[in-house]
Amino acid sequence: MSDPAYTRRYFSDGARRWLAMAYVDGTQPAGYPLGSNRVRLALTAAVDRLGAARGRLVDVGCGGGDLCFRAAELGFDTLGVDIAEGMIAEARRRAEELAPAVRARIEFRVADVLALGDDGEGPLDAVTALGLVEYLADDAKFFAWAARRLRPGGVLVVSCRNRLFNMASLNEYTRRECDGGGAPALLGDLAALPIGCDAPALLDDFVRRLKDALPELETALAQDRAAGAEAPDRSAEFRGERRQHTPREIEAVARAAGFQLAGSMGLHPHPWPPAWERVAPRFYNRLASVYEALETAPASLMWSSSFVAAFTR
Repeated sequence: MSDPAYTRRYFSDGARRWLAMAYVDGTQPAGYPLGSNRVRLALTAAVDRLGAARGRLVDVGCGGGDLCFRAAELGFDTLGVDIAEGMIAEARRRAEELAPAVRARIEFRVADVLALGDDGEGPLDAVTALGLVEYLADDAKFFAWAARRLRPGGVLVVSCRNRLFNMASLNEYTRRECDGGGAPALLGDLAALPIGCDAPALLDDFVRRLKDALPELETALAQDRAAGAEAPDRSAEFRGERRQHTPREIEAVARAAGFQLAGSMGLHPHPWPPAWERVAPRFYNRLASVYEALETAPASLMWSSSFVAAFTR
């Protein structure tokens, strides 16, 4: 567990830098657009379970407000809360660029998730928490709060760092699991993942995306060669320990709070072990985007470094 004071300072002081890293853009980005993809998956999961984008949504750990912006555009009345005042300042600044009708459906607040109470405005329809639980010391308190605030039939969507991926990353995390005795259980969870009846259709989509991506992959590889081996800039990386979860672990906590699992999806696919990204980052991450075709398949948890899980109240 990272130090709460350091976590708050890290995200507050470096808000713009962090948002630039998480929400990369460009035709051939050297990084993976994790932020925009987890927003997409989370809101798709919420709308699919609710049947429509309406009602009240709270995004806990909202960062720069991207999920709130998109949720409000879809039709939700949204509240974004974050412990980092710098992030909330960025979210409010960016909200000024939205259409007035969208901006009117958004509120931002500096708050600690574990200190959030009932705001007196009635039950919520949806709660989202993307990349939050890895910084918390206790999952149960957060899930209990969400269960109290959501109406019956409401939806909770979280994203977590995927501990199962430690078996495929072939790095220090793999060594830790082997040395600590966690590898057999993780391998058991991976072996138990079902293939799913929609696998043939997903593979068709994968092949189509791969064909479409081939010209861009060639361009990306040429750009990587021209740039040479780029040493990643580690100066702005988070310096604390961030917790990992398996889907089974997070489901157990959610069930104890009264939730039912609605589905899990792989997030941030890695076509090969992460060390290869340093060799050709543009090529690597363009190829990773092709694997998004398989994100709804349980097998995607084998090669995805994070996952999104949706629960119903």
